[in-house]
Amino acid sequence: MQAFIARVGVVTALLLPAGCGGGSSSSSQTANFKTGFSSAVNQLKQTSQAIGKAIEHASSQTDAQIGSIFNDLAGRWQTGVSKLETLKPPSDLSVTFNTLTAAATRAETDLNAIVVAAKTHSATAAEQASGSLVTDVASAKAASTTLTDKLGIK
Repeated sequence: MQAFIARVGVVTALLLPAGCGGGSSSSSQTANFKTGFSSAVNQLKQTSQAIGKAIEHASSQTDAQIGSIFNDLAGRWQTGVSKLETLKPPSDLSVTFNTLTAAATRAETDLNAIVVAAKTHSATAAEQASGSLVTDVASAKAASTTLTDKLGIK
């Protein structure tokens, strides 16, 4: 599981900078989307911070403890993804939003795969899942940054 810890550590750096704050919008749909989007991204940001903390402490925990923690994190991540899935982006943002939603959904799958790897004590599976998690979170972060820039969110 040590390889898992090293590789997943990148996740924290990928999502933590995603900020959400004030800005202006030109339409009611955009304003509503922006509010919901900020809330969902903040949920994912908070969860990514918790993932970082879990990773910091993983080397001193058993596989069962890691599995339990990541099971909770997967549930929290899913809450953020669910918030995203309820949003209807303006048409000019829909492609990037769909990229974000798809990547965030894959990251949830990756988190669940880490749980399974911990339960089965499979370092190989943990390595594969953590590698996928890093890739999927990087994709989500890129799409999130594009959206926050377009929406004027600081």
